[in-house]
Amino acid sequence: MKTLVLFFFLIGQFLLAEPSVLTDPTAESAPETPVETPAQQPSEIDSLFAGVSSSSGLTIQFTNLPTHPYVGEIVALTVKLTPVDVASGNIEYTLQNEEGIRIFSDTPRRKVKEDGVYDTFYFLVQSSTIRFPDVTATLTSTGGSSETLSGTTLSASALTPPAGYANVLADKFEIIDYKTTPYNNESNVVIFTVKALRCNISDFSIPNAIKQGFESKFSNVGESQMTYYAIIPNTEQNLNFSIFNLKKQRFESLVIPIVVDDDTVSTQSDLSPTDEGHTGLKVAAASVMVLILAAMFYWRREKWYLYTSALPMFYIVFALLPNENICVKKDAPIYLLPIKNGTIFEMTLKEEHLEAEKEVGDFIKVHLSDNKVGWVNKRDLCSN
Repeated sequence: MKTLVLFFFLIGQFLLAEPSVLTDPTAESAPETPVETPAQQPSEIDSLFAGVSSSSGLTIQFTNLPTHPYVGEIVALTVKLTPVDVASGNIEYTLQNEEGIRIFSDTPRRKVKEDGVYDTFYFLVQSSTIRFPDVTATLTSTGGSSETLSGTTLSASALTPPAGYANVLADKFEIIDYKTTPYNNESNVVIFTVKALRCNISDFSIPNAIKQGFESKFSNVGESQMTYYAIIPNTEQNLNFSIFNLKKQRFESLVIPIVVDDDTVSTQSDLSPTDEGHTGLKVAAASVMVLILAAMFYWRREKWYLYTSALPMFYIVFALLPNENICVKKDAPIYLLPIKNGTIFEMTLKEEHLEAEKEVGDFIKVHLSDNKVGWVNKRDLCSN
């Protein structure tokens, strides 16, 4: 009897109990709610960081892309990096797949601002169709890289230059000094120094020059400088050429007046018949003065006439004395100007004894067998 009562008591407790989650139909149909881990990111946040390497957190983008470049122009390509603190580390760039341009400066110019790091590369436009490179930035400290920016394709304008175009474009092109001396009986050599801004000065060339070249050259994205020589017919009154001014968007003509200077301390010149004629006239005048003073002494018998005649006699002797000869080694270069790394216009074919005139630094001015004058370095003199 007690057993039967206990049985019915358990049955009643079971019926009065709350529904079990194991048997509740609603519980069975409800999906499980997964627990979001920190590694999981909603898709909306992903969209905010498109184009960013998730391994480095480095973002990169182009700013101020050129829009209307010219063939021959130096153009800037700026990339912006964020966050700003990447400027404290070393950043390496990979540039590839460019077309119609070449890098002009391998090292970018950097500006750090509040909103990012701005690195600017410079390229020389070489054709009418160009494509800027694909750019990837890498932090060398961590090895993290940005995503690769795809380069933009543009069309460049080709200039239609006038006659006398010197083949350079520049924000500014200024002649700061010039000099002209005789080169031979038919031509003069013009030496001039130029400063230029945003200019590929290495392409400078004067049309119709007999001979031309750089005596010195410093090429830079900002300010460039060169010393240039051009040999032109001595019938020309001016040296004329033109450049394209990028600031003013027009061609500009430059004129160097030809004023021949016989002072050859700094430039090559010809030992011209005119120079010999001047010397001859001076010697003749001195000789006449000696004769007059000698006649006055003979007439008046006053010794001071004789003493005074000694001065023009000394000049005559000095003027007629030949220059010293120096020995120059075989295969020695003869320079156009007494400048280190200057233009070599001739080589000695054998050991030669040449007439020397004067010295400038490590160079000696010599007279050549073809009635020209050049400069030889002292290191190329014979040892004996």
